[in-house]
Amino acid sequence: MQAVDLSGFTGTQCLYQHKLPMTPELLLTDGVKYFAEKCGAYWFMDIVATEFTPKLSDEDYVIFIQVTVSDDNSAVIIGSDGDKGDGPIILHTRTIEYTDLPPNSEFKFILTRSPNTLMLPSEW
Repeated sequence: MQAVDLSGFTGTQCLYQHKLPMTPELLLTDGVKYFAEKCGAYWFMDIVATEFTPKLSDEDYVIFIQVTVSDDNSAVIIGSDGDKGDGPIILHTRTIEYTDLPPNSEFKFILTRSPNTLMLPSEW
């Protein structure tokens, strides 16, 4: 798979619902929906809905999520509180043995609560 350019997304025109049974509703911005479609990465939305959304609390109402893909197509998904002065606090980590996302790539997202919305940093 070739690189995916997400730099053109600023703000969003629409929010798209991503709902799995027995999980909170997750809304996707235009950029995130484009990423999911272009990369075949709706599996990532499933992981966010089931593993990261429950981590949102009153104190940490934003989770910064980074997907780092290695040259062997394995990936690590890390969710943190960003950097509140003492460095980021890791809230959740998920390792993926294989993904068809482009090797040696990195994607960043922001998950907010109320409503649970996944966006690109440029859409915040």
